[in-house]
Amino acid sequence: MFNIENLTVRVHEKNLVHNISFAVPKGQITAVIGESGSGKSTTVSAILGILPPQAETTGAVLWEGGNMLQLANEEQGRLRAKHFFTIFQDASNSFSPSQKMKHQLFALTALRLGHKKELFLATMTSILKDLNLPESVLNCYPFELSGGMLQRCMLACALYIQPDVLIADEPTSALDMLHQQDFMKLLKNYHIQRRTTILLITHDLGVAASIADTIVVMKDGEVVEKGPVANIFQQPKHPYTKRLVANHF
Repeated sequence: MFNIENLTVRVHEKNLVHNISFAVPKGQITAVIGESGSGKSTTVSAILGILPPQAETTGAVLWEGGNMLQLANEEQGRLRAKHFFTIFQDASNSFSPSQKMKHQLFALTALRLGHKKELFLATMTSILKDLNLPESVLNCYPFELSGGMLQRCMLACALYIQPDVLIADEPTSALDMLHQQDFMKLLKNYHIQRRTTILLITHDLGVAASIADTIVVMKDGEVVEKGPVANIFQQPKHPYTKRLVANHF
């Protein structure tokens, strides 16, 4: 689907990500794992074009034969809006506390696709029902909903838009164990139904093991190991991967 090639991100002469390469195959779930500070979220920020202005980026994010990093900012924005959708770590930060959910969900979905309000309400109501959320959610403010409900609202946006690539950046880290499990089941069902390409960023090896097809292991801004999920967890090669697996299982 898309490839990261020799990506380096440098801020104030320090490499946060150093010369990493990996593929995100179409229709599969690729999980990038590693401890805090390993460079996972910096990699996502580079893919999404949301790095701070002082960041220097080299290498390539290849999409349909072209390097996204070489496009003008407006072109990058249009490409990402058309093909990508991202669920971030804490969904409460993705919503304004001063607007009801129906206005914000409309802006994230129907407005982006040019849909009328009637179509939005009919479609979103059906999607919310499938995610075990009541229609009344639309008339709530974000602070009236739990973290798990807000994450499901973000997943509802993905179901509405049907992006080519869904990026989930630590989507369960702000949730308790029960809501983590619920959300991952919904994400897995979404993948089974739509075969959407998913790039999952997580420090939770259990989450990665339960859902991913391919694992990319990062440490100190570098990719130290990558391969099918069974190989990584049953026959890890790099000492860092061995330690992560041993500590978790």
